Amino acid sequence: MNGEEPDRPGAELRNRILTTAATVVSPADFDTWFRPLGPVHIDGDVLCVTVPNETFRAGLSGRHGSLLCDIAEQLSGLAGLRLSISVQEERSKQDAAGHSHAAPLPVVLASALEAPRQRETWLIEHLWTHQAVGVIGGCPKSGKTWLALEMAVSIAAGSACLGTFPVHTPGPVLLYAAEDSAAALRARIETLSRIHNVGFEHLDVRVITADSLRLDRMEDQDRLEATLLLHRPALLILDPLVRVHAIDENVAGQVAALLGYLRALQRRSGAAIALVHHVRKNASPSSGAGNNLRGSGDLYAWLDSFLSLRRHQGQLTLSAEHRSAPAFGPVALDLVQSDGNTHLRVVPSPASLPAPAQDSLADRLIGLLSGSAEPLTVEALRTSLQVRNQKVVETLRRLSTEGKVHRLARGYAVRRSATQPVQMSL
Repeated sequence: MNGEEPDRPGAELRNRILTTAATVVSPADFDTWFRPLGPVHIDGDVLCVTVPNETFRAGLSGRHGSLLCDIAEQLSGLAGLRLSISVQEERSKQDAAGHSHAAPLPVVLASALEAPRQRETWLIEHLWTHQAVGVIGGCPKSGKTWLALEMAVSIAAGSACLGTFPVHTPGPVLLYAAEDSAAALRARIETLSRIHNVGFEHLDVRVITADSLRLDRMEDQDRLEATLLLHRPALLILDPLVRVHAIDENVAGQVAALLGYLRALQRRSGAAIALVHHVRKNASPSSGAGNNLRGSGDLYAWLDSFLSLRRHQGQLTLSAEHRSAPAFGPVALDLVQSDGNTHLRVVPSPASLPAPAQDSLADRLIGLLSGSAEPLTVEALRTSLQVRNQKVVETLRRLSTEGKVHRLARGYAVRRSATQPVQMSL
């Protein structure tokens, strides 16, 4: 808006167009393409619309340009309107005295905010929540790419992932595979299409074929966003994370900027995003799978869903963690060949699962509380253990129920006497 308030006629026409558009397009399309519109006015036979950036201009013109003109003609009583889309100037300007005139932030009444809608919980039941950002993690050669492709094919086909986990919101899948040749990638996906009994030529898995993709570069960020807004996938897979940037993964600020872009991309596009990523060398099972992800701890804090592949005593297992759903697993997996088709499958017998690590979160909590002369708060425990607040609270609640810890006014302590009462409130 170049630092100026839009004129009232322009603001009024924009609001009337938005009110009408909300009744004829999906909520996702309305949030993506109409809500961000700037001032709108009619100049002769031209409908003049302002948008945030070039990527938005290209997408809006292709998807809803005709609809905008139709709505404006209906509201104005004019016919034959032509659409002119201009990009909003976002740089602040200074007057002669050196004062900055930046555009104000958008503000609305609370009553004008979008009402909550019934929301699907799962993309893939137990494995990936709806529209989640997250990581498929594991050591090298643990089957991360096989699992990512299995998810892609199951979502595109609408069939159960690994033959076990139902897909709740099927749709197209967009894939960038930086380390597989085109021929090898095609062979893997074609194999999985046979496993899922879907014709390969009809499978809606779309592959980004760019030679490189660097998401620490603004140009590549804009191109990926334009690609998602064009194809509208249910899931975007980037395999592996290390091949789509050149930042230092151990520098929290650099990692936070990249993850912030991906979170914003998910919200604008409505697509779930899965990053294939490695765990640290010599990772300790007692530290928790999320804390073993390579690089800054910001990555673990960022994700909504996390699939962890681990090989223990020759057995591959899969576990899942979620921000807004219960954790799941571990379940045992095998990479098998059937009729010449290589694929992952769930091992039917639970007896083959490896024994859980002895140094569990509960053991670590007990150790911290036992070694402290003073009660410890949930926040102090979470900071020391570098795990999510929810997991600390859940484990403390279980330990309280078992009579192993109790809550005092200043925090939690180990229950040192069998006769001491247990307080279970959190």
